[in-house]
Amino acid sequence: MTGFYIALLFYLTGAVLAWVFSSKRQWVGSITLAAHLLAALPLAGVVVTAFRHGTVTMEYPLWSIPGLHGELFFKIDPLSALFLAIIALVAILVPLYGRGYMRMPEYDVYNLAGFYPVLSLFFAGVCCVVAVADLFFFFIFWEIMTLCSYGLVVFEKKDREKGRAGLKYFIITHVATALMFIAAMILYRESGSFSFQGQSDAMASLLVTRPHLLHLVLLFFFLGFATKAGILPMGDWLPGAYAAAPTPATAAFAGSMTKLGVYGILRIFVDLLPMSASTQIWGAIIAVFGTVSIFIGTLTALVQDNGKKLLSFHVIGQMGYMFLSIGIGIYFLNSRPLLALAGLCAGIFHLINNVCYKSCLFFNAGSVYWKVKTFNINHVGGLARLLPVTAVWTLLASFAIAGLPPLNGFASKWLIYQTAIAGSNIAPLFLLLAVFALFISAVTLASFMKFSTALFYGKYADHGSGARPGEVPTGMQLSQGLLVAACIGLGLFPLWPLQWISQAVSGLLPPAFLPPAATLAGEQTLHGMALEWGTGLTAAWNPLSLLLVFCLCLALVYGLYRLTKPVRRVETTWYCGEEQADEQVRYQAHSYYLAFKQLFTLQVGRYQRPGVYPTIRYPRIVFSDTGRLKKLLDLDHWLYHPLADRFQKMAVRFSATHSGIPHVYLLWLLLGAVSAVVLLFVLK
Repeated sequence: MTGFYIALLFYLTGAVLAWVFSSKRQWVGSITLAAHLLAALPLAGVVVTAFRHGTVTMEYPLWSIPGLHGELFFKIDPLSALFLAIIALVAILVPLYGRGYMRMPEYDVYNLAGFYPVLSLFFAGVCCVVAVADLFFFFIFWEIMTLCSYGLVVFEKKDREKGRAGLKYFIITHVATALMFIAAMILYRESGSFSFQGQSDAMASLLVTRPHLLHLVLLFFFLGFATKAGILPMGDWLPGAYAAAPTPATAAFAGSMTKLGVYGILRIFVDLLPMSASTQIWGAIIAVFGTVSIFIGTLTALVQDNGKKLLSFHVIGQMGYMFLSIGIGIYFLNSRPLLALAGLCAGIFHLINNVCYKSCLFFNAGSVYWKVKTFNINHVGGLARLLPVTAVWTLLASFAIAGLPPLNGFASKWLIYQTAIAGSNIAPLFLLLAVFALFISAVTLASFMKFSTALFYGKYADHGSGARPGEVPTGMQLSQGLLVAACIGLGLFPLWPLQWISQAVSGLLPPAFLPPAATLAGEQTLHGMALEWGTGLTAAWNPLSLLLVFCLCLALVYGLYRLTKPVRRVETTWYCGEEQADEQVRYQAHSYYLAFKQLFTLQVGRYQRPGVYPTIRYPRIVFSDTGRLKKLLDLDHWLYHPLADRFQKMAVRFSATHSGIPHVYLLWLLLGAVSAVVLLFVLK
C-alpha cells in the first residue's frame, strides 16, 4: 500500500509544482509529465502485487469519523488494480500530448495554472475513487474528481458556450451524486456503516426484509453511475462537456472518468449485491439501457459535423456496448457461471480497448485543430499531405473502433456478440439486443469512414489557415502511436488481457462460484480465442491466421501491380465543361449520412424531426430590462442605503440638542445622572 501513497504524493507534488511554475509555459507540461511518470512506477508495483498475491489492504484506517462510522480505508483488489493500471497509463499520455497542444497561441490568454495542476489533482482523485473501500470517502473523492473535471471543462472561460456546457455538466452530475448518496444513507441506516462490507450486509438484509426499498437503492446507484458513464438519457451532459474541454482533458475524460461508471456498476451489482433474482432484473435493465445508448449515440454521431462532437456521441455508443455486455454477465450471475464470466470479461475488455482507440481519436482530432484551427470536418479535406503520420494513426484507430479485424475492437465485440447469442437460448431478449448492436457496428464504420476520409483524403482544403506541410510535435505523435500500437497488440493477442480481466472478475465473487478462464476458453494459445459453453467448441477466433491471409493477399495484389507496370496519370477533374470551384464539388462530410438522415427522420403530418437523439429544452435564466434581479442582488440598494438614511435622520434629530450653550450641556448631564440613580434603585 506504500506504493499507492507514494503515487498520490507524486500527483499532488506535480500539481503544486505546476501551479508554482505555471507562468513558464515551456516547462509546466514537462513538470506534469515527469510527476505522472514517477507516480506510475509505484502504481505498477501495487498493480503487480494485487494480481500476484491478492488484495492489498491497510492494517488500520488512515482516518475515522466516529459519529458517522466512516473510515478512510484503501483496499486494492484485482479489479481496482486493473483500473489503476489504465489510469496510470492515461495520466502519462495526456500531458505527453498536452505539452505541444497547450502551447498553441489560442491558449496564451489563459493561465495554465487552471489546467495542469487541476489535471494532476483529477488523476489523484480518480485513483482514490477506485482504491477506497468506504462509501463515505468514496463520495468525497468522487466529488474531487467531478470538481476538477468541471474546472477542465470551463478552462476557456471567455467562451460563454463552453461555460454553459460546464454548468450543465455540473448540475446533472451533482444531481446523480446526490441520488447515490441517498442510496448510501439508506444502507447506512440499515447497517450503521459506510464500509463496502457493511453496505453489502445492508443489501442482504433489505433483500429479505424490504426488497422494494433495495430496488430503490439500486435504482439510485444505477442512475448515478450511468450518468457518469454517459448512458442515455442521463448522459446528455457528455457531448457538450467533451467538446468544451481542451482536447488533452477530453482524452483524459474518455480514458478514465467515464469508465468509473462501469467500475461503479461492477462494484455495486457484482461485488456488493448478493446473488438473487434481483441481479437478473437489474442485469436486463443495464443491458437494455446500454443498447439504447448504442443505437441513439452512434446514429447521432453519424450526423455531426464537429469532429469532437462526433467523437463525444460515439463515447455514449461505446459505453453502451460495455453496459450491454456487463448487463448480460450480471443477468446470468445466479444461474450460468460461464455466461456470467464471458459477459463481464467482454465488457471490461471492451472498456480497455475503448480507452486505447477513443483517446487516440481525440488526440487525432486535436492534431487536426492544431494544424488548421477548426474542428468542423466540412471545412477541411486532403490533410494527409500536411499530416501523413496522423492520417495513418487516425485510419487505424477508426478501424479499431469500427470493429474491423484483426484490431482490438473486433476482439471485444466478437466476444460480446457470442455471449449475447449464447445467452439468448435462455433469455431471447439478448438476441434482439445483439442484432441492434451488430447493426450499429456498420453505422460506426460509416461514421468513421466519414471522419477519416473527410479530414485526410479528397480535395485539399485547410479552412483558409494557410497551413504548411509538417507534422505535429513529437510528443503528440508519440502519444497517438503508442495507443495505435496497443490497438494492434490487444487485437492480435486478445487472450493475454482476458486472463488478467478474468482474475479481476473472479476476485469479486466467491472462489467456488466462477469457473476458471480455461474452462471457458478451451484449448488455445495467447493469440486466439475459443469459446466452450460446456457442450463442445462453439466459436473460435484466430487473428494471426487472418493477418497472415491478409498479408498474402496484399503481396499478391502488389505483385500483379508490378507485373502489369501500369502508367500513372494525374488529370484534373472534368465537370462536363462547366467551371466549378473546388469547394463546390468537394465531397464534404455531410454527404456521407444523407441516407441515414432520411431513414431516421420522424414525420407525422407537417411535423418533421430529424434524428433519433432526444432533445431537451433546459430552462434558462432570462435577465429582463427592468433590472429587478440586479436590484435584488444589490445589497447597497436594499440594505446599506436604507440603514444609512435612518442613521442620518437620527443624527440630525440628535444634533438639535447641541445648542452651543454650556449651561444646557450641564443640565443634560445632571438629568442623566439623576436618571441613572433612579434606574439603579428601581432595579435593586
